[in-house]
Amino acid sequence: MNTLLNLRTAALATLVLSSVGYSQSAIANSLFSQLEVDQSKYAIVASPYGGNLHQLLILKQISNARPCWSESGSTPTAINPLLLDFDFTDICGRSTDSNGYSVRVGGEDLNWRYSFRVVKRNNDLQLIASSNTDRSAPELLIGRTRGLTQGFAKFYLEPGWRLAERAYQGSSVGHIYLTNDQSLASLNATAIAARPVSSPTPWTPVVKPSVPAPVVSPPVVTVPVVTVNPAPIVSTPQPVVQPAKPKPAPKRNWWQRIFGR
Repeated sequence: MNTLLNLRTAALATLVLSSVGYSQSAIANSLFSQLEVDQSKYAIVASPYGGNLHQLLILKQISNARPCWSESGSTPTAINPLLLDFDFTDICGRSTDSNGYSVRVGGEDLNWRYSFRVVKRNNDLQLIASSNTDRSAPELLIGRTRGLTQGFAKFYLEPGWRLAERAYQGSSVGHIYLTNDQSLASLNATAIAARPVSSPTPWTPVVKPSVPAPVVSPPVVTVPVVTVNPAPIVSTPQPVVQPAKPKPAPKRNWWQRIFGR
């Protein structure tokens, strides 16, 4: 009787948490604890919807009457949700949204402050939890499918992450935690350190193209053309040179006349 009352009280508290905003974490941390579970009884699944998108689906094997899913392959591991083929009441559990699962780190319920998303990155489907209140907070990487698919695929959890159940006074209330023992501050620091660092682009001086100096043409000086009339040619009469008169032959004396000298 007390157990049933406790479960009803826990269910009511969970309903209150889904409608209250600012004090959810404080209430959850004071009311609920974490109950460890057998990991093999759960499947964390990337569930397709809306064409090429995926969302988080968590399956639970409650009893061994019939298997709730089957697995095949490795990169990625395909999940066949067998519970769709029969009435799985009391045999299988299925959590499809924030009413059925949430994040708990370092003993703190993050509740509405963080939500799950499935994103396609680096030839993989990744399960991340992102802050709804602080856009600058890093995403928490929780699991990977280890390959791409358009169908159902199994998430493999990152180191440190596991499944647990929300408990009230030691009894499970059916709500599932994706939990890590590290504090949120520690996980944020690890996520920031894991971010890829882009290499700075080497500085290259900006060289402006040289502009050729303008060609300055010398000013055109117009020289007036002066017509110089040539000096008149004046003929200077040359003096007439008279030929020299021959000198008269000297007279020869009688001796010269006789002897020719």
